[in-house]
Amino acid sequence: MDIIELINKKKNGEKLSQQELQFFVDGVCDGKIKDYQTSSFLMAIFLKGIDFDETYNLTMSMAKSGDVLNLDDLGECLDKHSTGGVSDTTTLVIVPILASLGVKVAKMSGQSLGWTGGTADKMAVFKGYDTQISTKQFKQLIKKNNASIISQSKDFAFADKILYKLRSETGTVENMGLISSSIMSKKIACGAKIILLDVKYGNGAFMKTKQDAVKLAQVMVKIGKRAGQKVCAVISNMNQPLTKYVGDNLEVYSAINVLNGEQNSLATLSKFLCQKALMLAGKCKTENQAQELIKNEINSQRALQKLKQIISAQGGSTECIDNPNILLPKNNCLEIIAQRDGFVTNIDCSLLGYIEKDLQKVDGEFVRQDDCGIVLNKELGDYVKSGEVLLCAYYNKLDNKEEIVYKLNKVYQLGTKIIEQKLIEQVIE
Repeated sequence: MDIIELINKKKNGEKLSQQELQFFVDGVCDGKIKDYQTSSFLMAIFLKGIDFDETYNLTMSMAKSGDVLNLDDLGECLDKHSTGGVSDTTTLVIVPILASLGVKVAKMSGQSLGWTGGTADKMAVFKGYDTQISTKQFKQLIKKNNASIISQSKDFAFADKILYKLRSETGTVENMGLISSSIMSKKIACGAKIILLDVKYGNGAFMKTKQDAVKLAQVMVKIGKRAGQKVCAVISNMNQPLTKYVGDNLEVYSAINVLNGEQNSLATLSKFLCQKALMLAGKCKTENQAQELIKNEINSQRALQKLKQIISAQGGSTECIDNPNILLPKNNCLEIIAQRDGFVTNIDCSLLGYIEKDLQKVDGEFVRQDDCGIVLNKELGDYVKSGEVLLCAYYNKLDNKEEIVYKLNKVYQLGTKIIEQKLIEQVIE
């Protein structure tokens, strides 16, 4: 058996066995299969697809490519995952609310992928926060605070850590089998018995249609159930950002505001996800009971205090939680002005995500800069008059300013129809 044989089989649309997929995962982990060969294999899968049995076998091989954490001594722990979006900071709202209500949350987070943001990147906003703690510390913090947020390390689903990066670099992200195996391998490896999935669709998501999002959710729920987990997937809309803020600092700012009681799409979706989590975890029997508990944790600021506890326990500064305004950018600003009257009929979320990363490039290379980000002034369906400011983009220095301005002018589309969007579409259990 060799990798060329597997590449050719998949290139020809043939089904791969469990043994062949295990061979691939082993070769990726021990370096016997080179990055260029792995990239070719990923592209073959991307083009030809993999069926459910292949997806499940790939998932389990990836999950077992590192440590598989046993959290049984802590009781049933929950992990939550979003398939990726723009201004999607639900984790920082959901985790403290659930932890405050006694749900044990073992949250393993990833870096940004493609145009989407990653929770691990947002945790860096809390200066000093350590996402690379040991398994022992992870369990201790869950026991002490009911929650810990860590990033993927070589200890967990090591194969996915390699494949995740290569998928982002080779244009092989948007494949249902690869997305499902990546997400679920981490969830299984992390030891959580309850999995809450936020599966997004729209121009700012990997799944462009609701139908594809439903298919993806069904695959992941089926994988989880076969692996012995409780799983629930919520289908949500990503045709516009969850808040008007795009960029790590700004998105943390928006999450803190929600925990302080602000009402917006981020708040609506986060509360709904919390509601499903509480019922999965057996903390509530009815939706109304769950809604009341969530409301009380926010109004009393217990959830906000729990966030501070979670952050400080892993070495992070909580200064921005006490004073969120320090997260707002104060540097150079590009304003994009509407050139005509009309209703906002489209917001290109994926383009927004890419531009936000472009704002942080220095000599063509990405360099994390806290003061960069985008603030949107208009939502889908809003009426805009010519001359109004559509958005503001903040930056430190731009080598390609004209190109950025050109892209920013393509974010909004104006027309004559009012667009109505449903944020939460469906639940799959």
